[in-house]
Amino acid sequence: MVEIPNGQGKDAGRGRKPCPPHGPYVVDAARDGSYVALCLACGLGGPKGEDVIQAKLAFDQKWH
Repeated sequence: MVEIPNGQGKDAGRGRKPCPPHGPYVVDAARDGSYVALCLACGLGGPKGEDVIQAKLAFDQKWH
């Protein structure tokens, strides 16, 4: 799991609302060929997935 140090529920410093609910999202490719979904509002990352869809589903299952 990837987690940005500012953590869940904290403002990203850009005037965004705190989380949850998480979103909007971005899915990033890891060096090992897997993918990780990240919340753009707080930086929280989810478990790795084999593709973009699996990464987003893994994030939703863990944090929703």
